[in-house]
Amino acid sequence: MVKVRLAALPLLFCLASAASAQGGSDAQTQALVRRLQAGDRRERLAAAEEIKGQGAKAAAAIPALAAALKDPDDDLRKIAAEALGRMGREAAPAVPALTAALGDGNSSVRSNAAFALGQVGAEAGPAVPALTGMLKDQSPWARAAAARALGRIGGGAKVSVPSLTELLKDQNEGVRRDAAEALGRFGVDAKGAAPALILLLKDGSPSARKAAAEALGGIGPEAKEAVPALKESLKDPEFVVRMNAAQALRRIGLGPGEAVPLWTGALGDASEHVRRYAADALAEMGLEAKAAVPALTEALKDRDRFVRLSAAKGLGNIGGEARTAVPALVGLLKDEEPLVRAAAATALGKLGGDAGAALPALDELQKDQATVVRLAAAEAINKITSQGTRAQ
Repeated sequence: MVKVRLAALPLLFCLASAASAQGGSDAQTQALVRRLQAGDRRERLAAAEEIKGQGAKAAAAIPALAAALKDPDDDLRKIAAEALGRMGREAAPAVPALTAALGDGNSSVRSNAAFALGQVGAEAGPAVPALTGMLKDQSPWARAAAARALGRIGGGAKVSVPSLTELLKDQNEGVRRDAAEALGRFGVDAKGAAPALILLLKDGSPSARKAAAEALGGIGPEAKEAVPALKESLKDPEFVVRMNAAQALRRIGLGPGEAVPLWTGALGDASEHVRRYAADALAEMGLEAKAAVPALTEALKDRDRFVRLSAAKGLGNIGGEARTAVPALVGLLKDEEPLVRAAAATALGKLGGDAGAALPALDELQKDQATVVRLAAAEAINKITSQGTRAQ
């Protein structure tokens, strides 16, 4: 007689329940497949909708859905393609059927098939030639879906870069946007598209301009020619465009002579997101950003806590050249945000002996309720006293 330890019973129960649930799920999917294959039109459409709602859990239905892509019923083909898209990478076995569906006479079927191939990702590589050809489809929805799919497939679809670049001139703003977003996913492999993306920064569609800036940032240092246009985009009326332009400029990289004036000016942007990028960029530069000390000191009063935090970090990273900011940093030790108070304390510690005037406030800060603040204050005191205080 086999003995089972009582302690093992809960685990066995869980495993049995999981197996039962899986079995139930498979049985339910098979029942839906039977309805999909043998029911009347209404029942088949309902079964397809239910399979779609289950997503990857209904992966056992993939062969039946692939077969349904050839069904004479337009609606069933549309739902079948959409259901495969909901399964993501699990739908890889259906790539041949989905590729064939790109030539369907119904534009919605073509669009849904392209979407599904994009959700499969890299394993949908064999569909790249058909998707590239679909970039000339008469339906803007299909062209956009093909562009998105190529971007999601990634490196294996880089041969589509010239065609996607041409699509940046499409009459439909959504297509232009999706083409730009796809190019951004190819990184440096899309560097040939930089001139066309620069032109797109002047597009009448904010979403297209945003996507263009993002794509140029994805290309990185190889998109250096875009720097003047991206600087202009920092004046765009849409904050999302300005934000993406700022991000792109950081990714492309600028010399100190260009970067400091640029980020100093961006600290005054109306959007806190842009100000954050600017403050972060200056903080990363360290001593090279010493000319930005006045602007960073002013940014310690910003209404956004992340801007205040990054400004404090930036002043600390500049070091002794930021000694004029000591009074403002001492004032920041009373900020309502614990992480900002800690950042101010850390910055004062990095200033060393130049921050001697901050010692009384730092000593008081060791009673702070937040542990991170107390630790930062103690460390700052040690750094300042070890270097000796200097006259302010």
